[in-house]
Amino acid sequence: MKLRYAPSFVCTKCEESLFVNTKLSEGKEIKEGEMNCLNCGQVFPIRDGIPIFISKLDDIKKHTAKSFGYKWKKFDKINEYYKKNFLDELEPLDYRNFFRGKSILDAGTGIGIPCYCIAENGAKEVFAADISDSVRAAYNNNSRFDNVTIAQGDIYALPFKKNSFDVVVCVAVLQHLPDPQKAFDILLNFVKPGGTLIIWVYAKEGNFWVRYFVEPFRKLISRKLPLNAVLTASYVFTGIFSIVSKCIYKPLNDHNLKCLPLHDYIMYRTNFDYATNVQMIFDQLLAPLSDFFSKKEIEALFNRPDVMNVVIRHHNRNSWTAIGDKVSAH
Repeated sequence: MKLRYAPSFVCTKCEESLFVNTKLSEGKEIKEGEMNCLNCGQVFPIRDGIPIFISKLDDIKKHTAKSFGYKWKKFDKINEYYKKNFLDELEPLDYRNFFRGKSILDAGTGIGIPCYCIAENGAKEVFAADISDSVRAAYNNNSRFDNVTIAQGDIYALPFKKNSFDVVVCVAVLQHLPDPQKAFDILLNFVKPGGTLIIWVYAKEGNFWVRYFVEPFRKLISRKLPLNAVLTASYVFTGIFSIVSKCIYKPLNDHNLKCLPLHDYIMYRTNFDYATNVQMIFDQLLAPLSDFFSKKEIEALFNRPDVMNVVIRHHNRNSWTAIGDKVSAH
């Protein structure tokens, strides 16, 4: 963490400013130290350059952090496939110009794919947080950027000032939370008046086979298995997926026959390598919680007096990208 970005953090308990006590630094980077709240006495450690704002977690949050932390340790490097997947999820946004010169919050960064892509496309500064230990990989993956700050924190208690970001991005996170509505409201609080909130979630529409076949398997079996067993199963399922997509879906698609379930999504996935598809399937099987949203439910999230210019897109006909602007202060 760089000292110049310390004023952007606040205490997660009382929301007051924090005092930085540096114990070890390398150049401009604070590698070890503490962030102290002089108002309520909270102390937040800085370890390996990452400020830690995690305190006591309930069982479901612990399970979620452990599961996704394990996944991202196995798939800890950013590749071109991950970048393409994230940037495609932002459509119809003109990401090459949209982030330029803006202050961004990446809520639920994983190994830092969103903040990497955003920094690469000209953001002024990017703050990224995740509940899991994947922040270690995110920190390493974004070390080339001088304007990216990684923190470990709970989305329900993020250590940032309200109304302080031009854009808040939350991709593939809300569907794994116990209270998506509460998280949405919290994230919107961090958006400046006139700023933008971007989310991406699983859709109910177009996901019949996932919801009624994959989901029961996840709920009854895979989420209860050791994570290494789930990973092994993901390799097997990816092999089956590869055979089905190449031998059935692609030939039909070549003849303009698009009648099979999840056609758009499966054809999209044929553009990715085997390891990336393993990671995607692993993600589906390991989550302690997974939710799916209808278009009406997404509209309801954004249907509030302080949000305008809402755009909702059915990405690959099995997920939703939703973008809304926070009403400017008058």
